[in-house]
Order: sequence, then structure tokens, then C-alpha cells
Amino acid sequence: GPAPGAPGHLELRDVGVEQDGQPLLTGVNLTVPGGTSLAVVGRSGSGKSQLAAVAGRLLDPDTGSVLLDGVPLDGMEPARLRREVAYAFARPALLGTTVEDTIAHGPWTAAPDAVREAARAARADGFLALLPFGYATPVADAPLSGGERQRLGLARAFAHPGRLLILDDALSSLDTVTEHHVRRALDARAGRCTRIIVAHRLSSAARADRVAWLEDGRLRATGRHDELWEDPDYRAVFSTDTSAPSPLAAAEPR
Repeated sequence: GPAPGAPGHLELRDVGVEQDGQPLLTGVNLTVPGGTSLAVVGRSGSGKSQLAAVAGRLLDPDTGSVLLDGVPLDGMEPARLRREVAYAFARPALLGTTVEDTIAHGPWTAAPDAVREAARAARADGFLALLPFGYATPVADAPLSGGERQRLGLARAFAHPGRLLILDDALSSLDTVTEHHVRRALDARAGRCTRIIVAHRLSSAARADRVAWLEDGRLRATGRHDELWEDPDYRAVFSTDTSAPSPLAAAEPR
């Protein structure tokens, strides 16, 4: 496995993914320096979720290779890999009997203090306090909105820190204020954890260290959001996002 204390340097080398003979990703070469954040953007069907899946080995590429701190993912023991990579999804599966079990569930069982700290980082502690039995409330009895489910999924990822955190559209149902606080929690992991964020909102792309712009399964460009913003085709990717009309409006101070 990767050396202890390595920062989570991620490399995709000539990665290709096919499904039923159709290319979903083609010739993707991408380097994400350890401890930085990368927003993955593109129109629907551009290959964003496939890239997120191969980055943490939920999916093996048909061609090419993926390395974490110089070690090919397909050469790592699965148990070790699961401790190094945390995921959060748009529609997370909430496993466990109680809400606390759900956040604690993972490659190891998170301690109660870690569960509560993670819930605060994901801005889930407020609505959890209103549940009939708080953290001991059975998940089946907890009336959760889509945004609250996403926050539980984020809390679960925060409670199991590794060197790589991948968010696949995991902020899509959050309101603007909650998203701002969660992004600050993500920023606090800079230098200690590499963050891959599949983003539809302009605000998420603006805050990332770099952006990977996918188009038809190929990497069209990488760079800072403000650099890519000069391209009208890039701006058109966010044409349906009315929450932040410009990169300056989206980029709060860090």
C-alpha cells in the first residue's frame, strides 16, 4: 500500500471505460496533487461519475491505470484501499439500525466522539437533535429529506478519514448556507486529504483548487475555474445553475 503519511497524490493514466461496447471515458490523463481539491464538471453523460468511480476503484478501467501515492489501486488489498478512500453520494445508502450506527458504519466503526464531530462538520447535528431519540433514533423512524440524507452520507465519510475523499454529486440537495459550511469543512482538510468533487454547481467549481472539464468522456481541459471561465463553452456547462451567476459571486473567501 501507499507509504504512511503520504498526501494522497492521485494519477489517472490513459484511463478508458466502456459499457456495452460504448466508450464512457477515453484516454483520460489526470494528476491531482496530494492534499488538493479537484472539481469534476461537465454536462450530463460526460463521464463524471465514471471518473469518480475509477478514482477510488469502485470501478476498474478497461484500459489504463489509476495510482494513489504511486501505488496502482488494483495492486492494493481491498481492506487497505477502503480505509484510504471515503465516498459520499447524491443518494447514500443508510446502513445500520440507528442514526449513530449509520454514521459510524465503514471500514472501521467510528467512535461516538468521532461520529458527533463528523455530524457537526456535515451540518447534520442540528436536525439530529430534533429527532425523537437523537442519535439513537432508528433510521427507519427518521423522516429525512433528500438534503438530510446527503448530510448523513457526508458525516459517514467525514467519520472515516483517509487520504482520498470522493464526493459524487453529494452536495446537490443542500441549501446554499449548508453547502457553504460543508465546503468550509472540506477546505479544512486541505493538505491532509485529497478531495474529488463531482460538481454541478458553479460555486463548487469556483472553490476547488483545480477543475477537470469532461466532454463526451474525454478530458477537454484542466485548470483554475477563473481561467476556464473565459471559454463560453465552459460557462455553458453551468447555464442551468442560477445560484451563482459569476465566478466572483461563487468564490467566498477561504
